[in-house]
Amino acid sequence: MPVGAPQAAPQAPADGSPTMPDRRPGQSRQTRPNIQAGDLSLNESGAQYRSESRDARVGARFGRDWGGGGGSRIDIDYARLLGDTWAVGANASAGTERQELMLNGLYSPSKDLHFGLSLGWLRDTDTYQFHSGPDDVEVDQASALLRVIKRFDEGSWLTQLNASAYLARARKPDVGDAVMVEETPTLIRFLVDPREIAPGRLQGFNVGMGVAPWANAELKLTLGRETLRYRFQDGSGEKDSRATTGLAYTHALPGCWQLEGQANSGASGDRLSFGVRHGKWNLALARDGGAPGMKARTSLMVGLEAPLDGRSPRCSTLSQRQTATVRRLDEVFQRPRELPTRVLAKVDLTAVPVLLASLDKSSLGGSTVSATPDALIIKLPVPAVAVAQVDLNGAPSTNLGSDGRPLIWVQDGSLYLGIRRFPNPGAGATTPVSVVVVMSDASLTLVNFNAVGY
Repeated sequence: MPVGAPQAAPQAPADGSPTMPDRRPGQSRQTRPNIQAGDLSLNESGAQYRSESRDARVGARFGRDWGGGGGSRIDIDYARLLGDTWAVGANASAGTERQELMLNGLYSPSKDLHFGLSLGWLRDTDTYQFHSGPDDVEVDQASALLRVIKRFDEGSWLTQLNASAYLARARKPDVGDAVMVEETPTLIRFLVDPREIAPGRLQGFNVGMGVAPWANAELKLTLGRETLRYRFQDGSGEKDSRATTGLAYTHALPGCWQLEGQANSGASGDRLSFGVRHGKWNLALARDGGAPGMKARTSLMVGLEAPLDGRSPRCSTLSQRQTATVRRLDEVFQRPRELPTRVLAKVDLTAVPVLLASLDKSSLGGSTVSATPDALIIKLPVPAVAVAQVDLNGAPSTNLGSDGRPLIWVQDGSLYLGIRRFPNPGAGATTPVSVVVVMSDASLTLVNFNAVGY
């Protein structure tokens, strides 16, 4: 172009978009490099920010449990995508006998590779058969799971490969002692059941795969191993190690219907479930056999599930639900099926009852006897007022135990014998005890018994 010649005006693009003149006329345009950092990208078109944080889902279910620790309960499930890399979710359950909270996280360095972590807390009330009889006990349990998932392209018969490692550990509950009474024609024996619960510890792993036998169905298979251990108060233990198998099947039907089924077997128990979905509604029936020795539990739940992105839920084919976005939501929305839904605990039968006292019926003389785990209670024909004298092995005693508390005392007109406060004479040995009691009519009553060693 000749010097001093007028510069040609820039031509507007054919699509009508605005044009910007070169910063330095006559200088050629330089191409910007393409840069991607998470949700932020910089390319020839400029800087862009794209987020999937609006992609979220919530579900609620209400139903009832039957069997071991039954009752009504409500479940809440939640999941949200945090960009293209992270996803978080939670499963909460609140019921009459069972409460649970599960937190799920998913990290996706690429669209076909995912790493998951789940942390759970469970509180479950169940009936335990102690030496002294059945009783309901509340037990807490913590659990954790790590998972890696490799996805494959849509349309492939192989949909995924995965591997998981997990553990669960129950916390030993504090259960109060109970008194047992054994009667013969001549004797009344009072025993104390220590009622110990042995908490279980579960460790397991599995590998699995997902296949699409046809366009509207998916089958997931897993195979692994679990080890369940119990530690008893006498130092002994129990171990159950066995192979685990898992099967999950999903089948989409015309009219926005979907069938779902799961079966899992392992040391922590056998679990079966079957469900049907129609649009945003779902119905599920499940059975959890629990660990060996536990009573099976059956549940029936009806639920509602909806997205939280402002769009109305719509019916889609199974292949559409296998997109990367929905898959990531599913991973943090669903409770990990490997983790036990029941606490792992059993009665410690090595904690045997101990003898508290043995009384000759002929010596009661119209008195009635009852007991607590710490004392024998004698209600005499006339209300008692005070303890005048206590002899141990024929010698006068201060009536004080090693902890400074009285061995024998009067309360509400009854005579209390603090059997566990007496000096222990040793297993099989006895200590003769004589007690002089002042009665409300100013008379004196003599009570004789033997403190049995252990």
